[in-house]
Amino acid sequence: MDGVREKRILIVHGDPDGVQHLQRLLDGRGYMVCAARNGADARALIYSEPPDLVLVARKLPDTDGERLCRELKAETLFGHLPVLLLLADGDSPKSLHWETLPVDDVLMEPLGADELLMRLGLAFSRMLRTLDANPLTRLPGNNTIIHEVQSRLERGEVFALAYADLDHFKGYNDKYGFSRGDEVIRMTARILTNIVRQGPGGSAFVGHIGGDDFVFLASPAATVRACPEILRHFDLVVGSFYDEADRAASAIETVDRSGQPVRHPIMSLSMAVVSNEKRAFSHFGEFSAVAAELKKYAKSFVGSIWVKDRRGG
Repeated sequence: MDGVREKRILIVHGDPDGVQHLQRLLDGRGYMVCAARNGADARALIYSEPPDLVLVARKLPDTDGERLCRELKAETLFGHLPVLLLLADGDSPKSLHWETLPVDDVLMEPLGADELLMRLGLAFSRMLRTLDANPLTRLPGNNTIIHEVQSRLERGEVFALAYADLDHFKGYNDKYGFSRGDEVIRMTARILTNIVRQGPGGSAFVGHIGGDDFVFLASPAATVRACPEILRHFDLVVGSFYDEADRAASAIETVDRSGQPVRHPIMSLSMAVVSNEKRAFSHFGEFSAVAAELKKYAKSFVGSIWVKDRRGG
């Protein structure tokens, strides 16, 4: 499909023949298919390369599909993804716990191409109406970020908000183009989600504000542990996105609008952390204003850095 990014479908199915059948139905229809044979492989794929939709067979070698669906929907990082449950031929829908089953649709094998494409289209339409997921990283966008912060404040939850912003990204885009810039954005999203999800508990949340700006929520202690790891991993891999000569020079050269040469250092990451552990916030706007002010301070330093708001005691 010219000019349109293929949607990535993850099929979780223990039967290779079943996977091949679904792949044939979707081939050439604007979807890119990847497959996992069990729940463990599915989780690994989702975190390394998030899909746009997950199609889960009810019967899997290491778990049942319903349990996997519940786990995916309970995951705060990728719980927004559409999840469809696939029943085997002869499997009775009456055995499902419809009231508590957290799936976006249920399909019955064997499937024809028309029905499968229609159900996938409906699932994506529902997602677009209810969630503002970023199309590049598939992470939740602004509306969901605001809702998540406000919900935590209203519940009286103690948490930290971390803003993450790439430094010198515009110069990189000007030199290498938007396609390579998108790869840097996706790499940053993967680092954030993989490290943040390793923290204790299940309350972590990662969002993509837009462009090269990200946010994540976690407990204050988990955030303090995550930030240095995020910066370390980012600095380790960011050089690989540059050509050898630019990497050796630790900078790239571009020309501004007046034709003057401009030198841009290798990209770095600035992070600002604000929590309600020792100061009260009543709404998202207050939280965001303090974090934005602190992020501006962080960006005044050279290189990757994270700073923490220490006001309020």
